[in-house]
Amino acid sequence: MQTLSLISTALLWIDHVLNPKTITSIYSTERPSLAQVQLHELSIICGGDLQCRLRFDLKDFLIDAPIKWVQRKYNTVQLSLSLIQTELIQCTIPNGSGIGDLNIVPDGARFQIIFPTQPKGIVFQATATWLHVDSISGYQKELS
Repeated sequence: MQTLSLISTALLWIDHVLNPKTITSIYSTERPSLAQVQLHELSIICGGDLQCRLRFDLKDFLIDAPIKWVQRKYNTVQLSLSLIQTELIQCTIPNGSGIGDLNIVPDGARFQIIFPTQPKGIVFQATATWLHVDSISGYQKELS
């Protein structure tokens, strides 16, 4: 299998979400990387179209954070990303830190979403038609 970190390392994943302004309104001068994110939640939502929701912390905090986040001493950015019209879901429950590179790879009119961790390997893999950023928020995380 070839390395599938094309978009996460090139920081182009934002161009593929339905609502990029959700990200660019906070990240006006830089683009957040999906390398070494910490996965907190993986939800599968049944209904008319199967959806998955990934909630994770980004590795790096903003260089030019909103003043409200600075005043509140936030040090972590958390994203919630929905995968819409999801198919081919493969999932392994991770143990440990849940840290890995979230890869979003265009595949024709769809996207391959892959989340591997060390040493577990691929924890989550799916194909989705659309990507939607549900929320972006800052919070103060205790650093070890």
